[in-house]
Amino acid sequence: MFEPLKSYGNLSDGIVKQIMESINNGELKPGDKLPPERELSTAFAVSRTVVRDALKTLVGLGVVTIRHGMGAYINVVSEEEDVSRLSALLQISQGTLEELYQVRELIESQAVIWCTQNARPEDIEDLEKIVNKGKKLDNASESRLAVLDAEFHLKIVEAAGNKVLKRLMINLLDLLGENRSKVLMIPGRQRLSVLDHEAIVEAIKLHDPDLAQRRMLSHLEAVRTAISAVSNKSDDWDLN
Repeated sequence: MFEPLKSYGNLSDGIVKQIMESINNGELKPGDKLPPERELSTAFAVSRTVVRDALKTLVGLGVVTIRHGMGAYINVVSEEEDVSRLSALLQISQGTLEELYQVRELIESQAVIWCTQNARPEDIEDLEKIVNKGKKLDNASESRLAVLDAEFHLKIVEAAGNKVLKRLMINLLDLLGENRSKVLMIPGRQRLSVLDHEAIVEAIKLHDPDLAQRRMLSHLEAVRTAISAVSNKSDDWDLN
C-alpha cells in the first residue's frame, strides 16, 4: 500500500500525502487501523520520529484518531462535522481546471496575507531555502521541481497558521499535481515560477500583505494561463 519516500522534500508531508491517497482511493476506510509505528517506519523508509510527526499532522487535520494503547485509526466521517464534510466534498474524481484555480486563488490569496502577519523567522527561512533550491535546478528536473513547487505553496499555508486551510490545500495540491508538473515542463516556466516565488517571499519579509497578495494572484494567473496553453479548456480534466 505504501512506498518508500524519496530522500528529498518534507518526509512527514510525504507520509501524509500517501495516507490521504490511500483513503481517497478506498484502500483505507473509516474505522481502519493504521499499521504500528515500526511497520510504517519500515514501509516509508524513514525514522519513527518522522512517522510520529506525520501522525500528529493527520490528527490535527481530523483524519486520524490516536487511541492510547490501541493505535491510530482512520476517522469515521460524521455528517455533523462541517470540516470533515467539506473535506469529503474535495475528494472528487473530476472537475474543471478553471473551477480548481478559482478555489486555489481564494485559498492562497488569503493564506499569503495571514502568512505576512503570522510567519515566524524560521518559516521565512524555510521559504527562502525552497526558492534557493529551485534556482539550482534546471528544466530537466521536472519531478523535483514539482515537489518544490508544492512544498513552497503548502509552506505558505502552513505559516499562515490555519490548520483547516492547510487541510484544504493538501487536497487541492493533490488534485492539481499532474497539471502543475506539465506546466513546469514548458521551457522557461520553471525559471519564471521560481522568480515569482522569490518575489512573494520578499513581500512576506516586508510584512506587506497587499503586495504579497498581488504577487500571489499574479503568479497563480500566470500558471493558470500556462495550463490553458497545454490543455483543452472546454473539456473536463481527468483528475484521477
